[in-house]
Amino acid sequence: RIFSLKRYMLGAAVRDRLFLALLVGLVVMAAMSIFLGGSAITEQQQLATAYMGATSRAMLVAGMVLFVAFHVQRAMQDGEIALILSRPISRSTFVLGYGASMMAIATICTVFAAILVGVAAHPSPGGFAQWWLSLWLEVNLMALVAMFFGLMLRSAIATALGCFGFYILGRMSGLLGGLAEHAGQGTLVDKLLGKGFELVSIIIPRLDFFARSEWLVYGAGDETITVIHMAGQSLVFIPLILALAIFDFSRKQF
Repeated sequence: RIFSLKRYMLGAAVRDRLFLALLVGLVVMAAMSIFLGGSAITEQQQLATAYMGATSRAMLVAGMVLFVAFHVQRAMQDGEIALILSRPISRSTFVLGYGASMMAIATICTVFAAILVGVAAHPSPGGFAQWWLSLWLEVNLMALVAMFFGLMLRSAIATALGCFGFYILGRMSGLLGGLAEHAGQGTLVDKLLGKGFELVSIIIPRLDFFARSEWLVYGAGDETITVIHMAGQSLVFIPLILALAIFDFSRKQF
């Protein structure tokens, strides 16, 4: 059953031209990165590599979020999900299969980005491997977040905006933690804001630990703590998002 869902989702990705659109977008972003890096006075290759890593990450996250958001809403409105659930399949199995399908699609997309960055930027092997692994975890995490919001909300636009807000907060969670520590020494309002920033930095994954462009430029280095933190967050948040999606979807009426 899960294999059938994967085949259905891969067919939907091909039908919606997701792979082609992302491939063209990644090539355009790589060309722009090389152009912008070439305009620098010094460290042209390093700047181009950093731009390429950042734009590839943004392109993959945006592409996966938009695809999942609009696909889920179309599948619900067209009755495709209701048709799948009419077969002998539990809702929890459906969510797990759906999530596995999203992760398979995200894996294919990150492989595209890895090949392009590896060929165009020639990064160090250690830093490149660490960057790709963290990018794979980040894109998979955001694909599952998009699936959760898509199954929970009734609007593709609301799903996409919610995911982008989640992603921005995740990327800024380190900054929010620093602001919370600084605000704790101010007025009452500052302290309340600091507690809010601290809460956000706790419940939102630290995505600023993922897919750092500096790894492509300077190599992996001594980033053991960062890698452990990144892997630990993935092990916590991916099952948590799947559990929340199963809980919410089991209560939904069709």
